Amino acid sequence: MSFTTLLDSIRATDSGYRVAIDASWGQGRATFGGAVAGIANEVLRRLVPRERPLRSLHTTFVGPAASGEWHLRAEVVRVGKSVSVARCDVVESDRIAATVIGVYGGARTSAVEVPLEAIAPLCSVAELPPPQMQHAPTFTGHFDYRWARAASLFSSADNMPTQVYVRHRHAARMDESHLIALIDCIPSPALAMFRAPAPASSLTWTVELIAPDIDVASDAWWRLDTRIDAAANGYVHETGVLHDPAGRAVALTRQLVAVFG
Repeated sequence: MSFTTLLDSIRATDSGYRVAIDASWGQGRATFGGAVAGIANEVLRRLVPRERPLRSLHTTFVGPAASGEWHLRAEVVRVGKSVSVARCDVVESDRIAATVIGVYGGARTSAVEVPLEAIAPLCSVAELPPPQMQHAPTFTGHFDYRWARAASLFSSADNMPTQVYVRHRHAARMDESHLIALIDCIPSPALAMFRAPAPASSLTWTVELIAPDIDVASDAWWRLDTRIDAAANGYVHETGVLHDPAGRAVALTRQLVAVFG
């Protein structure tokens, strides 16, 4: 089931919304976190007009969400003159698997204008061959990847930033919720530092869109640069910058990851 089909299958009920997730979106014993957040955002968009672009989406992964049917409880917490705040709880097997807070805001005239600095690409995506994806989780089959800079997973490598080109493999369109899933589709750079395959789990994840206009072909390549800011006591703090197909830096991402290796 493609991500577009997944989003289009969300249905309203008397108590909220429901969606059925198939096992192809699996990531170990849980469902891919980008799909969890993207589905939650799509539900919140049923409540918040799209005239207010997404500015920030914060996801707390409370526990693993298995494949199957999910119940989504959503509400608008506040509507201001230009900003709306909304919340969605993703419930699987009567347990909250994730809580997602979306901040949606219209544009305002301001004297403060500081562009997000783009990072020069190491090479063109056309120069890069498809990667070998050993030990990759199931959900990666829904995406295409080209690695410009990254150490091999579980290779006991030194800490190094990554630069990866990504796109949806079967998306019929590219919109806000598709972008959320795309931003999360590469592995943590910490996995390359493991000596052998071992679990890792995102605890919190925040995406901030600096340029929320998304008007590109669904098969266009985006580039995600990530780095580890700090790691200690089994917790990794990561930052990423997303570049659109034109090379603009358009989003920031920050993640807290629990590692077990």
